Amino acid sequence: MIRVILLLAFLIIGLIAGPNLVGEKGYVLIALKNTTIEMSVISLGIMLFFAVVGFLIIEWVIKRTLAVVTGSKHWLGSWGERRRQKQFNIGMHALAEGDLLVARKALTKVSSANFEGLNLLAAADVEAKLGNETQALGYWQQASEIPGSSLAAKLSMARHEISQGRGAEALSIIDTLSAKQKQKPNVIEVWAGALAASEQWHELHTKLDSWKKALGDRYEYWLSLAAQADFAEIAQKDGANELMSEWQKLSRGQKKNIAEQKAFIEQLLAQNMHEEAQNQLIAAQKSGPHTELLPLFKQLVLDKPLPSIKVLEKWLKKDRENVLLYSTLAHVAFHSGDVILAEKAVKSALDYGKQQDDILLLAEIKAGQENPEEALALYKQGLNAG
Repeated sequence: MIRVILLLAFLIIGLIAGPNLVGEKGYVLIALKNTTIEMSVISLGIMLFFAVVGFLIIEWVIKRTLAVVTGSKHWLGSWGERRRQKQFNIGMHALAEGDLLVARKALTKVSSANFEGLNLLAAADVEAKLGNETQALGYWQQASEIPGSSLAAKLSMARHEISQGRGAEALSIIDTLSAKQKQKPNVIEVWAGALAASEQWHELHTKLDSWKKALGDRYEYWLSLAAQADFAEIAQKDGANELMSEWQKLSRGQKKNIAEQKAFIEQLLAQNMHEEAQNQLIAAQKSGPHTELLPLFKQLVLDKPLPSIKVLEKWLKKDRENVLLYSTLAHVAFHSGDVILAEKAVKSALDYGKQQDDILLLAEIKAGQENPEEALALYKQGLNAG
């Protein structure tokens, strides 16, 4: 604007100074249909100057007016934003408090607002808890299309499918994730759950070794579950030989894992491979008895379980008041037909603790010795102990 005014000022100076310098002021004639306007060049310059200045003033007024109007629109927009934020806060607080209907009402009002998907995730959570699966999936689907909430929405959908026993659908959702996302611990946890829900035990069992670090404390839980189910499935479908072959495929580290050992030995016992189960139990406990493996000795049914008896007696020499060792020895001896050793061991176990299975074992021994009254009393005591 300043440049325009300066330009006009130089123009006026030129119009005034020019004619004076040449001694001729000049004039301007404007002829219309019914009117004729005549003025000097200087008058024309002055008129043009004021016309431009007037135009600039009008332009400034218009801009200021528009600025005021636009500002009012921004104010109205801010007011609407505050209302949406208030409804969102009400919905989130109600959800945390468990007041689902209030949460649903508030979050519905902001379902189309821009909260980077958080409003949609919360609304889906509410609908899922209310049992409205279709609505929940709809909100999750919308949230999955927003970059900031995409992963959270997909994991929520996968968890929901797992809770409904639809592991295959959950795996399909996980397949849509990027390779980088699939390395995240929370994704791996859901992935493991999806494999379990779809009963893909061998696949889960195979993947767990590479997921150990990501799963952290949850690794042992998943390993125990997967190993038991995988070995059971192999034994049921393919038999004992395939079970042994699968065990040999495991790495050295896996074979030393207690969860792997327990699951394998349990299936050996289920396949009536008691001799092999005994060998595995002894080999797995070279450094001493383990609380997870020791009880499995009680399931052995062997005519001559000498290796088991020998190792149990060895442990008892180091720990003569261990009720579990006496109890285990009693059951191993009883299943082999050595009633004398069984009775001696079970009485020692009962001296240190009254376990139900030991009381019932002694009752069975007494019944076999044709001592029905004592056997009956022990049976009653054993049932009451349970």
